[in-house]
Amino acid sequence: MAQDSTGLGHDAREVVLYVEDHPVNVLLMQTVFELRPELELVVAVDGASAMALAPRMHPALLLLDLRLPDCHGTELLEHMRKLPGWEAIPAIAVTAEAEFIREGTTFSDVWHKPLRVPTLLTRLDRVLKPQVRATAAAPDAGRTGSSVSRSRLPVPSFAFAA
Repeated sequence: MAQDSTGLGHDAREVVLYVEDHPVNVLLMQTVFELRPELELVVAVDGASAMALAPRMHPALLLLDLRLPDCHGTELLEHMRKLPGWEAIPAIAVTAEAEFIREGTTFSDVWHKPLRVPTLLTRLDRVLKPQVRATAAAPDAGRTGSSVSRSRLPVPSFAFAA
């Protein structure tokens, strides 16, 4: 994968920005993205680091935890929407807040924790298929998310983007 001075991968893959401070949730998401090699997951641990990364990227999807150490995810999304070209990027609230309602926000969906791998794969495909999966050759294109076996999930390295 080609790298530039930002440390972000820049190849033919679509980027998904995941803002999450809990290492176990990040590890789960990294594991899921190993099953979607046409996507590149970039992780920020808080709102400040996400906003620092934002001017250097144009992700295909935003996955935002709501309870971040320095802000609420809805507040972060409001700031991101002000960036040029970020107005229409699909944004998903990824939260354990059972009462969260997306109406009145610019989130396109809410994915409640705990996340299940097969469901997560299906949802990713549904959101990104028109943008990414239709043009990318996926090695397991004939498989459905429900056929994923836990024993076959790879264990990725764990690193946060600065």
